[in-house]
Amino acid sequence: MLARAALGLYPAAWRARYGDEVRALLDDSGAGLRAAASLVWRAVPAWIWPARHLFDRPARMRASLATVLVAWAVLAGLAAVFLQLTQAQPTLQDSVTGPGHLVIQWSYWVFDGAITISLLAVAVGGLPLWWLMMGRARSEHRTREMAYLLAPVVVPAVYLAAGVVTVSLVRRPGSVVGLPGLKPSAPSVVDVANGMVGAWWFLALIVLGFAAGGISAAGPGLALRRLRPAGPPVTRAARAAGLAVAAMVLAGAASIVAAVGLYQWAPAYHQGWELGVYLPIVLLAAAVAIVSAGRGIRAARSPAAA
Repeated sequence: MLARAALGLYPAAWRARYGDEVRALLDDSGAGLRAAASLVWRAVPAWIWPARHLFDRPARMRASLATVLVAWAVLAGLAAVFLQLTQAQPTLQDSVTGPGHLVIQWSYWVFDGAITISLLAVAVGGLPLWWLMMGRARSEHRTREMAYLLAPVVVPAVYLAAGVVTVSLVRRPGSVVGLPGLKPSAPSVVDVANGMVGAWWFLALIVLGFAAGGISAAGPGLALRRLRPAGPPVTRAARAAGLAVAAMVLAGAASIVAAVGLYQWAPAYHQGWELGVYLPIVLLAAAVAIVSAGRGIRAARSPAAA
């Protein structure tokens, strides 16, 4: 039973080609815990280094784009949080001088440049494909697909409007409401960056922002799966996704350097929980984005994908 469940961890194309054979072998040999553990372990390379002959290359690029969109949205959300907590709060960094100031400032410059490149890559590579799918959905009167494609426009607008209304209602001018355990005499960056709405409201808006980003990214991903576009627009989008991910990962690395520097040299950034939450999420999202973008680029290099 466990071994059969472990087969579900493999890519769909792998299961379609080898699933029946593996099930027959399991039935003949008597599947046990050892067989299940072996299948789970071997599922990792099946995802990282998929066999090329098993996959339809345009489908691989579409799947790669869908995954990259979600991972990129997470990284973009983290970048927005980083920007609000760091570059938007220069007065909290006045005490940083000397080499520490140079390290942080250079990290900011790298971060800004990498974010700009990533956004341009998304626009140049993604907008033509988005327009192609939108035109097809409109011509075929596919309302659901049109809604999926409009998610990156509508959902952020709704989130921003809701955020503005929420902040205007709950803001308490002149007060600083922090997280439990922080001394009022030494507020952390969260206390100052939350716009006087309170740390819990600030964190709630961040969580809702990530949810909005996830929905915005999932919409085009679902449209890719249902409309199944192919040809040069998909190939160009896959290549642009690789550049966008590389730039965003560079921005993430620069933000980590700056965050560690601020933790080391700026008193307002001495709360370790901020780094403890930020670093693992950045590394996980970057790993997913790199693997998925790499698969898409490998598929785009094939003449059959053009």
